[in-house]
Amino acid sequence: RMSVDVTQLTRDHPKAVTTIDGIEFHTVPSLISQLRDALFAGIGDGGSTGHKSKLPLQAAALDLYIELDRQITEAWVAAFNRVPNADRPEQLLSEWAVWATAETLVPVTGRDVYATDAVSGWVRMVEEYFNPPRLAEIAAPCVACGERWVYRSVDGETVRSSALTFTRARDTGETLDARCGSCATVWWPAQFRYLAEQIGKTLT
Repeated sequence: RMSVDVTQLTRDHPKAVTTIDGIEFHTVPSLISQLRDALFAGIGDGGSTGHKSKLPLQAAALDLYIELDRQITEAWVAAFNRVPNADRPEQLLSEWAVWATAETLVPVTGRDVYATDAVSGWVRMVEEYFNPPRLAEIAAPCVACGERWVYRSVDGETVRSSALTFTRARDTGETLDARCGSCATVWWPAQFRYLAEQIGKTLT
């Protein structure tokens, strides 16, 4: 699984596409290169109006690209204990993936996670950018950090939303995880019962 995720992030790879004739496989660019292309989407399209409407999307792509690059670089530095000699995250990730095993612990946003979870998390970050999941707010403070709300700037305005949310697949509606937008803690389906119990304690 880890090698499949690394391939999706770093190389051209086949992707199943549902058409009226059934499922077809098309070769698509690496997820990281797709994200890099999204940084420049709409630039040079000849009109300032089109250019302007694309800006929030580009800013979001840039934020994600910087975060992904930072996390991959951190993993590489933790593995090799020196300054990276490549500027592209694909190259660093490929070198790191040859060295790492599934059980290798990787520092990601201040926590150690298994390499397989780190890589699948990176895949999900990019895929969710291109196909955002639906979020269902949880009306309770985070049981990890205690924050009830997060504040985001949307089109220049500050928007308040619940820190805790369920992530649901856009296609199937399946609940994929629960996460905190403040401290970035993630709970997987196997942990939902525990999460519900902890939320119950905070609300009583």
